[in-house]
Amino acid sequence: MKFNHIVCGGTFDHFHVGHKKLLKACFAAGKKITIGITDMAMTRPKQYNYSIESYSIRKKNILSFALENNVIVSIVKLKDIYGSTRTDSTIDAIYVTEETLSGAEKINKERIKIDMKPLSIVVVPFAYDDAGDKISSERIRQGLIDRRGMSYYKYMISRDLLVMPNSLKGVLRKPLGRVISSLDALSETQRDKMKADTESRSYSKHISVGDIITYNLKKIGFYPTISIIDGITQRKALKSEFIKSILEKDYSSAPNKKGTIQKEAVNALYALFILGHNRAIKQLFIQGEEDLLTLVAVLFAPLKSHVWYGQSGRGAVDVRVTEKKKQIVYNLIQQFM
Repeated sequence: MKFNHIVCGGTFDHFHVGHKKLLKACFAAGKKITIGITDMAMTRPKQYNYSIESYSIRKKNILSFALENNVIVSIVKLKDIYGSTRTDSTIDAIYVTEETLSGAEKINKERIKIDMKPLSIVVVPFAYDDAGDKISSERIRQGLIDRRGMSYYKYMISRDLLVMPNSLKGVLRKPLGRVISSLDALSETQRDKMKADTESRSYSKHISVGDIITYNLKKIGFYPTISIIDGITQRKALKSEFIKSILEKDYSSAPNKKGTIQKEAVNALYALFILGHNRAIKQLFIQGEEDLLTLVAVLFAPLKSHVWYGQSGRGAVDVRVTEKKKQIVYNLIQQFM
């Protein structure tokens, strides 16, 4: 079926294969295409909204994709779900997913009220990731998948044991993020910002990997949302009194052998992440060694989160989680045996 003028709308955040599927359906059926992109005010109620891309970036991604497909599109900034549908009589169809179908139905009700012809509604099926779940911008912001629909969790549990090759020892000694020689040297403003991050659902979260870094963060009054400890530092067991000082009342545990990433530890850590990032403190106590779980934490963490770990002779390392950083870590893990 061909239409003279098709509209579709959405946030189009972290432009992914699902967005491409929707737009390709529009391109194939419409002589004219108008795409509505929500303004920043409309994104506020969304989960993990602090990592939603700016309007200009989202618009640029759509225009680039249209250019790749040799299609000219019109862009409308959406301040509500209606856009130009209540004023433009040339529009004859609206393309949606099941998630936005109710919005299209509301649009038609409004058009009928003002004596405009209702639009033909075409529902485009979702795109699914390699684990069979719906691909969405929210799940990308949450850190669960990439834009292609690769599930980090599915990849990490595809083998029972991942062994770090000797060739990566030197590579992993290099900090994955910025190095802070002393947490005590952080300014009061920096500490207040870190605390605000963990006290509000609207901001990024912090994860600590290691007993000493967890202790030092708590020492300055900062409590990570998730912490991973093992009762060991520099291959030596810590005193029971020290462990008690950082151990949470509620914690889970899992085995993880030195120099490896075990499936049991991956499952336990993933469970902490998918439970949600709220004010409750969550902790994983590793029976073995937790060092390499820093990589898993970066893979599973929401975008704009911070993963903290200690590095001997350097201090604290603060890894700000981005799509690029996840790709770097994924490339490293792919080299495990």
